[in-house]
Amino acid sequence: MVIDKDTILYCSGTGNSLQVAKDINSELGDLELCNISSIRAEEKIRIEGKVFGIVFPVIYARLPLILERVLERLEISEDSYVFAVATHGGAPAEVLSKLKKVLQSKGITLNSGFLIHMPGNNIFAYGPDSTERQNKLFQREKKKVKKITDIIKERKNCKCELSKLVVDILIDRAFIKTTDKIVKNLHLRDKDFWVNDNCSSCKLCERICPVNNIQFNKDKPTWKHNCQQCTACIQYCPVQAIQWGNKTIKRKRYTNPNIKVIELIGKSEA
Repeated sequence: MVIDKDTILYCSGTGNSLQVAKDINSELGDLELCNISSIRAEEKIRIEGKVFGIVFPVIYARLPLILERVLERLEISEDSYVFAVATHGGAPAEVLSKLKKVLQSKGITLNSGFLIHMPGNNIFAYGPDSTERQNKLFQREKKKVKKITDIIKERKNCKCELSKLVVDILIDRAFIKTTDKIVKNLHLRDKDFWVNDNCSSCKLCERICPVNNIQFNKDKPTWKHNCQQCTACIQYCPVQAIQWGNKTIKRKRYTNPNIKVIELIGKSEA
């Protein structure tokens, strides 16, 4: 397929990256927003627009698996200005440098790369931030987006941002083999999902999954081991029926309050 319009490619589980993509588009105007799930099955993707952005969440200081696979099939015109924004709740480490190297291996230049701290959504490890904390992060996001779009408008080349905490980078480097192994087997971690008796078979989890990893069997969801750990299914379940092992039973859920669930469902089903 060929994408000949100025485009922002995004992947989003709970809405954080979609909010950033939408806010960037509001500042730049007239870009196409493309959910990565809608093109993940394409054998070849050619980008010919003048501006191409990639907005994605950080997962274990790495790129989402779905993004890695799409990048393998991506071609970008030499005339395109390419930028990336990584949203993170925890440590981003050198994730943008990793993306830059992947693109360089394909002869693609990453002109600029930015980090935006958003409310954490890794329910497998912790619960959500307080509403007050979330609102502060959203306010900072607005200001950061303005700075980012000023750079994009002028087509400036900028170094990719790194984590402000050097210890994040050092820890990532020290345990790179361990985290690489975790990410490599990430799709298998859905074996720990289960549902309690609250499940009403509404099938929202099935509809919102960006990789069609969920199907219903006897009115209950089953996971097909192609998980991205985006947390969309467990976070958006309206009755909190979905659990991950025994860690999430008492944890509150997080979904981006500025994004409607229909926005994520509609894009996933496209």
